[in-house]
Amino acid sequence: MKKMPKIHIGMRIWKTVIAVFLCAVLGMIFDIHPFYSMIAAILCMQATNSESVKKGVIRCIGTFIGGLAAVVILLIIDFTPLVPFSLLYYVLISLCIAPVIYLTVMINRESSAFIACVVFLSIVLSHFDSENHYLFAVQRMLETIAGIIIALVINRVIKSPDKNNGKGESEV
Repeated sequence: MKKMPKIHIGMRIWKTVIAVFLCAVLGMIFDIHPFYSMIAAILCMQATNSESVKKGVIRCIGTFIGGLAAVVILLIIDFTPLVPFSLLYYVLISLCIAPVIYLTVMINRESSAFIACVVFLSIVLSHFDSENHYLFAVQRMLETIAGIIIALVINRVIKSPDKNNGKGESEV
């Protein structure tokens, strides 16, 4: 009979759980859905503080670029006869992916391209349920930044045990 492996949940997992919970509490306080902040917290919680900061910077830059590009599309919708979710709309937002990615290349932040595209699409494909889609775009960006900050603070405040000659922080 095969022996069951010992289950060990490392500090990085617990820190991620705490960060996600704090994002939920922040969402309750401000009466907003915490989805974007939770995702940001999960993605930014890394094995070390320096890795978390790197991921946070990548995520902030991508969020800003994607959010600004989305606001441009929202302006086009408001001031032209472009119909949201029409074939022309999908052509436009698909074509906008190129400048979003290229902007990250121009500023030597290619690693932010992925999140810039995700933020852009999340705003231009899901903003119509809100009364003010510009406010929706700003909220998405602020929620993401809040999740990043929460992850960075939790990773900084809660120290991982120093095991295996300093490898304790890389424990999942």
